[in-house]
Amino acid sequence: MRLNALSYYADFYLSCALVLVLTTSGVWNAGPIQILAALFFLMAGFVIWTLFEYLVHRILYHDVPYFRELHGAHHAEPNAFIGAPPVIGVVLIFLITYVPVMSFSSLAAALMTSGMLLGYMAYMLLHHAAHYWNLPANSWLYQARRHHSLHHYHHVDGNY
Repeated sequence: MRLNALSYYADFYLSCALVLVLTTSGVWNAGPIQILAALFFLMAGFVIWTLFEYLVHRILYHDVPYFRELHGAHHAEPNAFIGAPPVIGVVLIFLITYVPVMSFSSLAAALMTSGMLLGYMAYMLLHHAAHYWNLPANSWLYQARRHHSLHHYHHVDGNY
């Protein structure tokens, strides 16, 4: 889906706001043990996001016909503002993380969701940088962009 600049950046700003709210609410009255648990849940959410994003990109966007066609628009015009409608990614993360985990622990739900959202924000930032930023050739981010470019421009079955 072609997006305007506001909708293209909406998930990043919404995720940032939700991370602040969820993290603050999760640790507001927490003691030292809860703070350590919160850090664990935050890191776990980030790691889970990384696996989740890989699976969505690898399987859904490249193997399921309907989503493959939609994702193909991004491959056809990698520098256009093309993506999922705003808020859908944030809502999905909330539904698959916060809602089920909340039945076990509000701390775990808030911080795992924050970790997932931080992972989503990192993904959005890195993917945006790979397509739009002018990077120094000796930087790690430039090397990541070259690696990602193999996925876009050389039809390599990998580098998702």
